[in-house]
Amino acid sequence: MRRRWRAPWWLSPLLVLAAWEAASVAGWLRRDYFPPPSALVGNYRALVGEEELLRHVGATLGRLGVAFVLAAVPGVLLGLGMGLVRPARLLLEPFVSGLYAIPKIALLPLIMLVMGIGEPALIVTASITAFFQITVSTMAGVLQVEPVLLEAARNYGATGHRLFFRVILPAVLPHIFTGLRLGLGLALILVIAVEITAAQTGLGFLIWHAWQVFRVEHMYCTFGVIGAIGLAITHGLEALGAVLMPWREAVWRPR
Repeated sequence: MRRRWRAPWWLSPLLVLAAWEAASVAGWLRRDYFPPPSALVGNYRALVGEEELLRHVGATLGRLGVAFVLAAVPGVLLGLGMGLVRPARLLLEPFVSGLYAIPKIALLPLIMLVMGIGEPALIVTASITAFFQITVSTMAGVLQVEPVLLEAARNYGATGHRLFFRVILPAVLPHIFTGLRLGLGLALILVIAVEITAAQTGLGFLIWHAWQVFRVEHMYCTFGVIGAIGLAITHGLEALGAVLMPWREAVWRPR
């Protein structure tokens, strides 16, 4: 049986970089606005050598980690509660659905008014979007558990915590991880946004400062670092999901 050839994940970014390099060298792109990727290598070295890039990466990752934990733990618990308890769902779903649609960066002035100007306000603003995404995904997962599956489990004596941990939770885990993956990406976006708006450190601040002094190379280097962080955290959560849900990997593995 012939195996299908699958392009490695890094092939398409490499082709884009090669096309960008060729277009910039040929003069089709303005080097002031679109410097060739080869010109960014030295800029990366300078930023790392000055420890400026590492300092801003550390600030962003610290905010991202705290914001994600603040969103994930209550988001999963609330989503499970709303999915399992119908009165709670009927009571809270209108508020969750209404607040979910509000751009969370718009809440930053209100949060800063309540919490003051500082790190707590930035982190809370970044965590809100992820919190609602995780809550909605978890609740949807609980509601999509097949009633036939629950009935069969009850017939075999699974009730209470045994029903939850052996039947409901394994069935909901894929939805939880989907919500966590999307929520982590949204948290990264909001962290960068609040850093651009109201921070003095972080990759978002570095982008804003590079724009102010017209250091286009710094901007592109920062874009690349943010993309690498997003790729790393996405693949990291997918790998963790594959470990915790081996049955899903076996079922959905492409042939």
